[in-house]
Amino acid sequence: MQRRVRVALIALFAVLAAGASEARAQGKGFVFGFELGYKEMGGDLGELLDGGIVGEYAFAYQSNSFRYGLAFNLVSLDVSGFDESVSQVGANYYTTWMIKQGRLIQPYLQLRIGGVRYRPEGDTFAPDSVEAATTEESEEGENAADAVNGFEGGLLAGAEFVLSTKFAVNLSAGFSFISTEEIDLSALGLEPIGKGTAWTVRLGVRWDP
Repeated sequence: MQRRVRVALIALFAVLAAGASEARAQGKGFVFGFELGYKEMGGDLGELLDGGIVGEYAFAYQSNSFRYGLAFNLVSLDVSGFDESVSQVGANYYTTWMIKQGRLIQPYLQLRIGGVRYRPEGDTFAPDSVEAATTEESEEGENAADAVNGFEGGLLAGAEFVLSTKFAVNLSAGFSFISTEEIDLSALGLEPIGKGTAWTVRLGVRWDP
């Protein structure tokens, strides 16, 4: 009985391995990536936020010349004119078109869209003295200090520089549009904002197990 189980498990493993090899030969399978880069804000949001370092983890399923995946990123942005930072957390769905494959340099285009969340890391956006403020003043100031949600969509262009059958260096640049809930800046004497743009440059590694 035990011998039959071992034979069955070996046969199952052989079938799975053969299927994985065939899928890889056909340009199919999962790929993973990690990137670091720089994000520069523009538009109305760029008047408030300076650029910052972005880190991203992504995974995708590749089918021939296309990849379909999810990316999760974190950015720390400085506030213009203040010793303050705002964190941006994002989750994106993306589709990548690998223009050329089977070469040492593999160019691609990527379209992505997803959600973003901005949250102040300090009290710059809050009233100077929340404890001493009236109930009405506190309610007006709460929106300024709270996190806001929104959407971001854009296009990236890049290239993978193949190191081996499993690893490649990834270099890309992209442009995106951002739309968020209205950000109340009355505590800073500024008009509310909720739209912007962003440029990013990234360097990372792609792992193809």
